[in-house]
Amino acid sequence: MNQNSREAIIELLFLSLYMDDHLSLAEDEVLTEALDALGWESESPRESFVFRAFASSREAFTSLEKTQVFFAERADTIKRHGDEGKALTWLTRVLAADGLTSTEKYFLGRLEKYFYP
Repeated sequence: MNQNSREAIIELLFLSLYMDDHLSLAEDEVLTEALDALGWESESPRESFVFRAFASSREAFTSLEKTQVFFAERADTIKRHGDEGKALTWLTRVLAADGLTSTEKYFLGRLEKYFYP
């Protein structure tokens, strides 16, 4: 997996958690599993990126326009590197860990349509 895709998946994971407005223990456990499984291939520590990714996801969530741009840029990165399947798998696993809300279903459906028009 490409590092750019890895980072984009992590950012979309965080954005999806803001959209849900609820991080359950079950989601937290699967999120940790996802971060470990995705790996990390950068000279800068993953923890530094995680803090920045949370902040950028939070900022993106402040308006619909920002959310749409953030979503599209990350989805484009993932698609460009051919990592759509891995992204959908981890996003679905994390969000479904405590059952899917209508917002989470919408998010995943939109991402799937973006990846596979």
